[in-house]
Amino acid sequence: MSNPMEERLAEALAEFEETRAKLGEAAATAARISATVMAKDRSVEATVGAQGELTHLRFPTVRYRTMAPAQLASVLMSTIAAARARAAGELAEVYRPFGPIPGLKPDSAQEAPGAGTFGEVDWGELFAPLIEEGLPVPPEQPPTRSSGALLDELVDEDDEGAYEAGNDKGAQR
Repeated sequence: MSNPMEERLAEALAEFEETRAKLGEAAATAARISATVMAKDRSVEATVGAQGELTHLRFPTVRYRTMAPAQLASVLMSTIAAARARAAGELAEVYRPFGPIPGLKPDSAQEAPGAGTFGEVDWGELFAPLIEEGLPVPPEQPPTRSSGALLDELVDEDDEGAYEAGNDKGAQR
């Protein structure tokens, strides 16, 4: 007769390995995410990757040549933002089967269905299950730095001033 604790441990380990394999597949799928959005006036097309990084920018027509700089900048920014929202929605869909994503709030105004916006993480809500079980959790507020000694060793104040003044003295290290 086997030990019930060993059976529970074996089941938990099997479940862990299954979840780990599924997470590996999800990560591979997420790495391939690419979202492309065309501006409404068809002047700009932007493609972003899974992390929201701009991977391709295209001007399919010559319309951009007649646009005022501020108008072109606005179209660029809104098109890139829409592509990022679509990529974030696709990324959220990939990881949705694993449970809620901390910091991701649903937003129906997003272009992609199921997309959300990232907001402030509610650490109390995130750590609630641990708190209920009486387990230790990190403090809600990060500890404040009482001394700048370490920072003073890492950053020479003279170099900081050089950057602010536009002098690249500190960049020549």
